[in-house]
Amino acid sequence: MGCENCFTQVTSIQLAYDSLCESLVKKGYNPKIKDDLGTHKDFICKGLFLDSEKGNILKLSHDGKILRCSHGTRMMKKDELTSNYGEDLHWEHFKEAIDQVKSLGKDMKYRFFENYFDIPALICCAHIVDILDEENGGPCEKYDFWKDIYSAFGENYIPTQFAKNAGWFFPKLKENPEKYLQTSSNGVKDWLKELKEDNRVVFLMTSSAIDFAGMVIQIVLGSDWRNYFDIYLTDAKKPGFFTNNNRFISIESGEEVTELQPLKTYSGGNYTDLMKFLEKQTGKSNPQVVYFGDSLCSDSFPAKTYGNWDVVLVLEEMEAEGYHPDLKDVLEPKRKVPKHQVNLTIDPEEEQYLLSECWGSFFYHEEEDPKHDKHMNTYWGRVINHYNVIAVPTIEYIAGMPINYRYTKFNRSEVGNTDGFYPGKPKPLLP
Repeated sequence: MGCENCFTQVTSIQLAYDSLCESLVKKGYNPKIKDDLGTHKDFICKGLFLDSEKGNILKLSHDGKILRCSHGTRMMKKDELTSNYGEDLHWEHFKEAIDQVKSLGKDMKYRFFENYFDIPALICCAHIVDILDEENGGPCEKYDFWKDIYSAFGENYIPTQFAKNAGWFFPKLKENPEKYLQTSSNGVKDWLKELKEDNRVVFLMTSSAIDFAGMVIQIVLGSDWRNYFDIYLTDAKKPGFFTNNNRFISIESGEEVTELQPLKTYSGGNYTDLMKFLEKQTGKSNPQVVYFGDSLCSDSFPAKTYGNWDVVLVLEEMEAEGYHPDLKDVLEPKRKVPKHQVNLTIDPEEEQYLLSECWGSFFYHEEEDPKHDKHMNTYWGRVINHYNVIAVPTIEYIAGMPINYRYTKFNRSEVGNTDGFYPGKPKPLLP
């Protein structure tokens, strides 16, 4: 279980955008790249790709076809698209993107945006293209600004910046963290306690460093947050955690360790040593791991591919795109009240940042569904059903159910299968 899904989307998106803009202006970019983010809500969309040398932003299908595309902030028409990408509109970098689910392509040819710390960079990219085209009197032959966006990410998000109080993001966050973080319900806390029963091991794993992660989790779960977990893993450097051989370092002693101990805090580390710890704690060879994560890139793909873990994807777009279940729909038919009292509401303003008429559904593109069978036919729909067992809008939905509740899983053998959404399918996927 990670702690990245603890931020309120509206305020954190605005903070990320302001921070990136400040860094870019400092590097010499035109101050006009910074605009009122509220006027671009509809352009913000999770899962888009930047074709960095062309200055284009793309939405892809499950098989690599370009579904929609903008040049800067200007949406491109079909004839312009075919002129850029050929009649079949198949994107040349698709195979690399789907095989590795890696956010940054070889030689920085592309970058996808799938979390709400980097999605605001799309607006920066689009504005930079607009300004460069205006200065050039038309589209440039080639664009070379991505390296500066990448540098701005580092200036704001590299873990050491938190301790230094450097950049723009962390200093603003630390001034008023409650403005950007959302607390868990008591139901989630009760659920975590229940998970620790019956010889189960509950671990916290995050790619954030201990100082930042500690601040976040204390606000989310309270000062007694350590009581909810059996071990605490920070600075895990996902997705590399699953494939590298980095040693765990004890936060308490600062020394490398070869064997993990319960109720201790570590940084770095690797999948193999973690599994040895879980085997020892459970007394089982190759114990089954259920992992909760909100990143398809650094959680779902590596955890399933390299660890064969069962991944529960936390995906707010499910609810935002139209599925707003009543409490009675969430619970088992025989249950009159939830197992734990949880919070199932969604902020209407947050919804506006999660939905986009400009780009369409995160899951589905009607023009590419001639049979109207409502399967997921976007790039991310394919990734969702292949690397996750189920998907939920928030942890609160799982916490409200009995531990032994049996969920219907995604069928990995069927591309775009929609069976694993809980408590129900997003509206675009309904018949």
